[in-house]
Amino acid sequence: MMNIKSEVVKPNTVRVYDLDEYEKLLKGIRVAACMITESHQIVDEESVLKRLNKLTIDGATDGNCCSCCGVGPFASRAQQTAHYKHHWHTHNLKRKLFGKAALTLGQFSSRNEDSSVSGSDSETEGSSSNPASELFAAATRHCKAFFSNHKGKVFCIYRCILHHKKEELSTDGGDTWVERCQRLSIAGYQRWAILMVSGGHFAGAIFSGGVAVVHKTHHSYVTRRGQGQAQVNRDQHGNAPRSAGASMRRYNQAQFLQHVQDIVASWIDDLKGCYLVLYRAVGSLNQSALFGKNSPLTREDPRVRALPFPTRKPTYKEVKRVHETVASVEVYDSMELFQRALIASTSKTAVKTGTDSNIDRNKKTQKSPSKPIDRAKSRERPPRELPTQIVSSEDDGPCFIDSETPAGWIKTLSEQSSNGVITNSRKDLLNDCAVDNSSDSDQENVSARKERNVKLKKKKKVEEKQPKKAPLKISANIKKLWKIASGKDVISLETIREEFAAEELRAACNAPDPADGNTALHKAAIADKPHMVTEILTAGGDPCLRNHALQTPYAAAPHPDTRVAFRLFQAQFPDKYNYSKSQIPGPVTPEQLEQEREKKAQQKKAKRQREKEKQVEKNKLNKFLHMTDVQKVRADLMMCFLCGSKLPRPPFEYSNFTFCSIKCLQNHRNLRPLHNSA
Repeated sequence: MMNIKSEVVKPNTVRVYDLDEYEKLLKGIRVAACMITESHQIVDEESVLKRLNKLTIDGATDGNCCSCCGVGPFASRAQQTAHYKHHWHTHNLKRKLFGKAALTLGQFSSRNEDSSVSGSDSETEGSSSNPASELFAAATRHCKAFFSNHKGKVFCIYRCILHHKKEELSTDGGDTWVERCQRLSIAGYQRWAILMVSGGHFAGAIFSGGVAVVHKTHHSYVTRRGQGQAQVNRDQHGNAPRSAGASMRRYNQAQFLQHVQDIVASWIDDLKGCYLVLYRAVGSLNQSALFGKNSPLTREDPRVRALPFPTRKPTYKEVKRVHETVASVEVYDSMELFQRALIASTSKTAVKTGTDSNIDRNKKTQKSPSKPIDRAKSRERPPRELPTQIVSSEDDGPCFIDSETPAGWIKTLSEQSSNGVITNSRKDLLNDCAVDNSSDSDQENVSARKERNVKLKKKKKVEEKQPKKAPLKISANIKKLWKIASGKDVISLETIREEFAAEELRAACNAPDPADGNTALHKAAIADKPHMVTEILTAGGDPCLRNHALQTPYAAAPHPDTRVAFRLFQAQFPDKYNYSKSQIPGPVTPEQLEQEREKKAQQKKAKRQREKEKQVEKNKLNKFLHMTDVQKVRADLMMCFLCGSKLPRPPFEYSNFTFCSIKCLQNHRNLRPLHNSA
C-alpha cells in the first residue's frame, strides 16, 4: 500500500481563461483511470448464494443479525437497536464505504485513535486494503473531475463548471467529459456570473474571461453584532424584541431584499448571455434575494449552480478570488504524484475531523469568566467530569466506570461481547441480562437510598417543629409618631420631641413599618403634610430609605406642594443627606418658586388674550358670511365671498366677486342662481 504520510505535493495552477496554457493541457485529453467505473465480474448462481449466506450469517434471513459487523442473532430488539447505535457499528460502516474489512470488538476497543479511518488501521490490515478502490471512492466523491493528457500529466477541474449536480455523466470513460472540457476553451463559454449573498451583504460580478464586465456590491445593517443571525430569523424563535434597533434591522432586511432583486433584474440582459451563474446563498432568506418572484433567475435553470466550497463575507475582492479559484486547474506532473496527493488529502481530512472534535471538546471545558452572556445564542452544555478508564481482566478493551456503574457490569459486558452482543447503556444490560446477576451491591444501593429518604423526612419534621420568629415589637412612642405623621390633624413634632432623646428621635423617624415598610417621612409625604416633612427631615429622617414598593419618600408623595418641601429642604441643607439616592430632582429656592409662579401667570394671561383675539376674528368672519353679495362688494374686504378666508394675490374673480380658490368660485357660481331666484 502507498505511504499516506508522504510529503505534501504542490501542483501547478493554470487558469481556464489563459487559452494558450489551457489548450496545451487539452492535447490528448482523456478521463483519469481513477474516475472510470470498474467492470463487474460475471459470477454464477452458486457463488452468489455463497455470498448471501456469508452476509446473513449461516443463511439467517430473519433480519436479526448485523451483516456489517458479523454479530448476531440478537436476543431482543433492544439489544439489536443498541448495537446499531454503538460507535463500533458506525465505524465499521465507514470502513465499508472505503472498501475495508470490518473490525472485531477487541480491535475496535484497543485502538488509540478513535476518529482515524486509516492510520493505525493500515498496520493491522495491510493485505486486506485495496489502493485502487480507495482512489476510486475518493475520486468519485470529490468536488473536482480528473483528467490526463498525452504527456502523462493529471489535472483537476471543478465539476460545477462542467455539469449540473442533477446531471449524471457516465463514468465509463466516454467522450462526454472530454467534450465539456474542450468547450471551456471557446470564448462564449468563459462568460460567467458570480453572485454572493450573506448577512446583509451582496456582491456580484459578470466575468468575460478574466475581466469583470459588470460588478456591484451592497450592504445593509440586518444582523446585530454578536447575535450570530439576522433579525428576521431571530424573530421566528418567538419573543421578538421590540427595540428601536430590532425594528431598524427588520426594515433594512426588507429593503435589502428589494435592492438585491432590483440589481439582479437590471442585469437581465447580461445574465442571458452567461454560460454559468455560480452563487453562494445559504438559507432560504438569502436565496429569496436571488430567486424571488421578480428575479430572472430560477433554481431549475441548468446554468445556475452552487459554489462547491465555503466563502468569506461577500465583497468585490472575494468575488474575484472565487472566480480565480473556480477557473483554476491543478496540474500534477505524473499519476503517482496525483495519487499520493489525493490519498493524503482524504486521510488528513479524516484525521483532522477527529482531532478538531477533541480540541473543541477541550475548549468547551475552559470557560472564560469575563465573556458576556448573549441571550440570543444557544447555551453550551456544562462540562461534566469524565469517568475513569480501566482495563478489565475479562476483556482487552478499555471500560469506563463512574459512581453509578453497578458491580459486575464489566463481567456482563465481556460475556455479551464474546457472544456478539453490544448494548448502548447500562439500563439495557440491567433489563436484559443483569436479572440473574443481581449482587449484594445493588441491595446496598437500595438500602442507602431508603436511609437517605428517612433522614430527609426527619429533617423536614424538625424544621416544622421549630418555632417561628416572633414579629418585632414597636414602642408606643414610634406608633404615636406614625399617627401624628399620617393623621389628618395638623400637629407639630414639638409636641412629642420631649418624649425622645436626640438619638432615639432620629432612629424613630427612620423605623420602618412592618406592614408596608413606610417610615414616618413616607407617611407624612403620603398624607400631604409639607410642614411635617420639613420637621422630620430636620430631626434626622433619611429621604433615601425605601419602602416595600422600593419607593423613596419623594417618589411616594402624590402632591406637588409636598414635593416642593423636599426641594426647599435640599436647597437649605445641601450636605445633610446623600440626595443622589433620594430621587429628588434638585434643590429650589423660594425666589425661584416665585419666578416660576410669575412666569405661569404671564403665560395664562397671554393665552387669554389670544383667545379673545380669536373670538373677535370669528365674530367678524360670521358677520361677513351673513352679508349678501352686494353688501360684500360694498364692504371691500380682502376675504373670500364663500368661505371668508384671506385672498391670495391675485385672487380668483368673476362678476366683481373675489375668491380664494377655484373650488370656492365654482361652488359660488352653482349656488348663485338659487340666491337670485330666492
